[in-house]
Amino acid sequence: MVVLVCTKSKQTNTEGLLPSILKKQMRINNNNFQKNANTSLVSQLIWKSPGISRVDIARELNLYRSTVTNIISALIDDEVVYEGEEGSGMSRGGRKPIILRLNEKFGCVVGFDIQPSHYRAVILDITGSLLWQQKGALPKVDFDGILLFLMDLVLSEVKKINIPLLAVCAGIPGIVNSDNGIIVYAEPFKLKNYDFHSFFAKRYDVPVFVENDANCTAWLEMTINRNIHLGDFVCLIADYHEGSYQFGDRSGIGVGIALSIGGKVYHGSHHSAGEFCSLSWREESIGQTGLQEDVLIRSVSDPQALAVWMNDLFSSLVPVLSVIDPRFLFIHGKPFDDEDKIQGMLSKDCPQFLALLEKIGCKMVFNAHDESVVAKGAATMYLQKLFAVPELSETESRTHFDWDDVINQAYPMKKSYILQSGSDDNE
Repeated sequence: MVVLVCTKSKQTNTEGLLPSILKKQMRINNNNFQKNANTSLVSQLIWKSPGISRVDIARELNLYRSTVTNIISALIDDEVVYEGEEGSGMSRGGRKPIILRLNEKFGCVVGFDIQPSHYRAVILDITGSLLWQQKGALPKVDFDGILLFLMDLVLSEVKKINIPLLAVCAGIPGIVNSDNGIIVYAEPFKLKNYDFHSFFAKRYDVPVFVENDANCTAWLEMTINRNIHLGDFVCLIADYHEGSYQFGDRSGIGVGIALSIGGKVYHGSHHSAGEFCSLSWREESIGQTGLQEDVLIRSVSDPQALAVWMNDLFSSLVPVLSVIDPRFLFIHGKPFDDEDKIQGMLSKDCPQFLALLEKIGCKMVFNAHDESVVAKGAATMYLQKLFAVPELSETESRTHFDWDDVINQAYPMKKSYILQSGSDDNE
């Protein structure tokens, strides 16, 4: 840390001194920014290519070997990275290169999918591997109580796993300002301008992130396909609203869309890019479509009603996809788990959708059997941010973090979290 002290004296020229202080502070900030950027570049490459060597990292990133060596030494000292067995081939010195891997036990990330009727929760290690997952019904309490319930649940599991908790991330249906941790509007939970970030900051010593549930699927696809150039893509996710529940949202199928443009999840001008309304929607409509409520309710179990809903959805996507021109359309969610059935339904009832995919060269990829995609996507959002080169504009975000923050969060190795909802197990 650099401390600048200015005392009053005849020699002090505050007007001339201030610019030099600002310039020095900018250099300090830029140096720290560059250090974090290089650390993210190196760790990202190890994440993408487990078993890579220092020499290959320097060559791939076009960095000086000394720079890579210093970064790797720091990551090893902080137990983020470890040296594995010797690799194949020879270095210029005639020795086999030492390979590098991320330390799976360095830290873990919690991911939540919070729906009005149920939750899904996962814990991933720093590589993205699944350590634990669970699905269940939510207690009949307010939203604060739901968060306390979920945190008590996962903190007990984190304690069993005995790996430092790096972050908690949640996906919810609604309009979310993910940069500042604010749920702008979530109709299913009757929330408006809910300060998700502050709720956690007051109660838990762990960074927290919140995102629109559909956008979480885009973060997941970016992680799964991190060694592939996906280009621009769209994610479509649907989930059953499982009966009536305390918040009063109607039964049926909820749907969301996520956009990834230029390698980034697109949130829109008002943070609502993941929210979907079909072509049948009107101002007086309740929900996402203009379909009759009995059709929406029956769409869960009635094939004819489901076909009506599918046609309304996919015909609405035709103008969307034609404008965006994505390379991939990823399909998620239980309503789409029978790919052959969906393809047949589209061929019969919405052939224009399939024709458009062929016209623009967009590949439709089904990944509908994993019910935890939103929870996993929420957790991988943190990993994507961790291993991404930060942008200067992001440093002003309320949820911004750097590698110093990550290391400080991981140590001491065993943190004590106090359960908030009255559980006796608070050691």
